[in-house]
Amino acid sequence: MTSVWHDPRREEASRALVTVHGGVRAADVETGTLDFKEDQSRRVVGGLLTAGATRHEPTARDLAEAACCFANAHGGVVIVGVDDRAGGPAAFVGTSLDPEWLRHRIWELTDPHLAVDIETIFSDGGERLLVIVVSSGLTAHKVSGGRYKHRVGAHCVEMLGVDHAALVSRYIDWSAEPTTMRFADVDFAALLVARQVLRATEEPGRVALASRSDEDLLRALGVLDPITGTLTRAGALLFTVTDRGRSHLDYIRRVRPGADAQVRVDEPGRSLLVEFNEVEISIRLANQRVHAVRLGARGIGEAIPRPAAREALVNAIMHRDWTRPEPITIEHLGDQLVVTSPGRFPHGVDTSNVLTTTSRPTNPHLANVMRSLRLAEREAIGVDRMYREMILLGHRPPVITQTVDAVRCVLIGGSPVEPVTDLTSLLSDDARADVDIVLIIYWLSDHPRVDAGTLAPLLQKTPEEASEALTRARHESIDGNSVLITPVKVGGGGFRLGNRARELLAARLPYFDVLPKEVKPFVVELVVEQGSVRAGDLIDCFGLRSIQASRVLSELRDDGLLAVGSVKTVGQGVFYIAGPRFPGTPVPPPVADDPRS
Repeated sequence: MTSVWHDPRREEASRALVTVHGGVRAADVETGTLDFKEDQSRRVVGGLLTAGATRHEPTARDLAEAACCFANAHGGVVIVGVDDRAGGPAAFVGTSLDPEWLRHRIWELTDPHLAVDIETIFSDGGERLLVIVVSSGLTAHKVSGGRYKHRVGAHCVEMLGVDHAALVSRYIDWSAEPTTMRFADVDFAALLVARQVLRATEEPGRVALASRSDEDLLRALGVLDPITGTLTRAGALLFTVTDRGRSHLDYIRRVRPGADAQVRVDEPGRSLLVEFNEVEISIRLANQRVHAVRLGARGIGEAIPRPAAREALVNAIMHRDWTRPEPITIEHLGDQLVVTSPGRFPHGVDTSNVLTTTSRPTNPHLANVMRSLRLAEREAIGVDRMYREMILLGHRPPVITQTVDAVRCVLIGGSPVEPVTDLTSLLSDDARADVDIVLIIYWLSDHPRVDAGTLAPLLQKTPEEASEALTRARHESIDGNSVLITPVKVGGGGFRLGNRARELLAARLPYFDVLPKEVKPFVVELVVEQGSVRAGDLIDCFGLRSIQASRVLSELRDDGLLAVGSVKTVGQGVFYIAGPRFPGTPVPPPVADDPRS
C-alpha cells in the first residue's frame, strides 16, 4: 500500500490492509479503532461494480455516522473502498468519491460539526481508497436527525445516557495534572529565563513577580502546589528536565532549502523554557536584517517580524499534543519560518476559522502560565498578531494548515515592501492594531475593489461583520487627512483605495497606474464579482482615461470575453457582461456534419 503512517492508528490500518490483501476477510480485521466501508455508489442491482460517483449522499451519511462513532469513543480510521465481506485482492473494490467534497459533507451532516482528515491511498492492485482519520471528540457527535452512537469493539452502537454524560465530562487538561516532581527538581537556568522575560515586559506587576523567591515565583505562576509541594505537568515541562533523552524543540537554520545547516538547536536534557530561550535567540540572530525605507527615512528591519515569529513558536507550544514524543520542529529557511507542531487544531478550530475562533486551548494550564510570563498574548489573540505584523510590512499572511497529525504554520518574510510601509506607517495606532482593516489593505493591494461578500471569507467572519469592518475602514484616514478607502462610484458598488492610498501604493498595485492592457484580467475579475462592467468602473478603479477605458472594453468584446449587455451599444449607459469566451462559460459541443450535405 502506498501510504506513510505516523501514529498507532495509522500503523494499525497499514497492517490491516496488508492482512486483508493476504486473504483475511476485512470484517474479521476490524477493531474498536478501525472500520472498512464500501462506496455504495459503486454497486448496482445485482451486485455488479460500476465506476461509482464522485459525490454520493447515502455513502456520505453512512461515513458520517461511522466518523461520529469513532469521535464518541477513542478515535479511529475508516478505510473507504473495501468490501468487508471479502478478503484478498477482491476486497479492494475502490472508490471514486471526491475527498474534499466528502470531508465537507461529513462536516455538514454532523451535529456539532465534526472535522476529519481524508487522504487518498492506493492498494497494491492500484485501486483508489480513501482513509478517514477521526480524532476523539471533546463532546458527543451525531448525524443530524440521528442518535448518538459510539464504537464498542468492532460495532457502532447507540450510546446510553450514562455514556453520553461520561463523554461530556471526560476532558482533562493534561498540562494541569500533578506530577511527582518537586521544587528540588527545578532547573535554576529556567528560573533565570523566567525572571528575564518578566523583567523585559516592564510591567510593574510582572517586574515585582520576578523579584520573588524561587518557590514564591513558581507558586504565583500556578505550577507549584502550595500544599503537596509537587509541580504540575506544565511546571515540570517548563522548569525541569523531564526527559534527558530527547529535546522539546528542534530548530534548524539554512540559508535556503536543501543547503547545509548553519545552526542546529536540538540538545536533549534541558527544560522547555531554556530551550525556548535559545531557539528565540537563534531566530533573532539568524533573522536577516534588511534596510527599510519609510517615506525616505532609512531604518533597520527584520526579514520575519520578531513578534510574529514568537507567536508562531508560542502557539505551537501551547496547543501541541504533549503526550506524543516528537519535538516541535522550527525550520528557518532563508526568509521563511516553518513551525510544525505535533497534534491537531484545538477543538472547534479549523483552517476556515483559525483567525477568529476563540477556542479552548489544548493545554489550558500551560497556556495560562505562558500568558503569565507574557510569552503569549493575554487575550489569546496571537494569530491576529501574526497576521498584523506580517501584513503591515507588506508580507503575505501566515499560512496555517493541519495535516493528519500536525499543525503547520508558515511565515514568509523578506525585505519590507516600501509602498506598503509608507502607507501603514501613516495609519492611526487603532487602525494598525485592527486586523480587519489590515486585511482590507492586503486585499486591495491585489484587487481593485472589495465588498462585504468578497471580504467575509478573508476575515473569516459573516458578511454583516465584514460590512461593519468596511465601515470602520471607511472612517479611517491617512495621516489625519485623506480617506483610506472610498466607495466605488459606479457599477456594483463596494469600496476601493482612496486616492492618496493609491498614490502611496502605486508601485505595489498591479492594476493602477499601469498600461491599459495590464488591467484586462482585473476587468474580468470585476465582471465575476459584479455581473457587469462599465467604462466608469475602469476610470474609477484603474485610473484610466475615458478613451483608454473604452478601448479596453472594445478589445475584450472583440476577443469574445465580454459582450454588450445593454440595449444601447455606444454612448452613456452602455455596460458589458460575460461574453462567449469568458472564463467558465460552457463551450457548446461541435456541430456534426449534416449527412445529407
